[in-house]
Amino acid sequence: MMGIDHAEAQDKFGFLLDAFAFGAPPHGGIAFGWDRITALLAGVDSIREVIAFPKSGGGVDPLTDAPAPITPQQRKESGIDAKPEELKKS
Repeated sequence: MMGIDHAEAQDKFGFLLDAFAFGAPPHGGIAFGWDRITALLAGVDSIREVIAFPKSGGGVDPLTDAPAPITPQQRKESGIDAKPEELKKS
């Protein structure tokens, strides 16, 4: 991906690659939080008013109208349609 082979990547970045094998490290919550700073500067009560891709309180995305039901065609294209098993009467 970076134009180097696996051996060179392991030689140069092995410590990091090995660490990421266990997942991303916790960040400790020390990020600035530009969305919150922007909300403070704008004088709004909620960061939803200033973030780039807001979700409503109910989890609806007003820009894409998500979540939305999928069509049978979309189910077919994805190839991952789930069909519940019928309960057997005993």
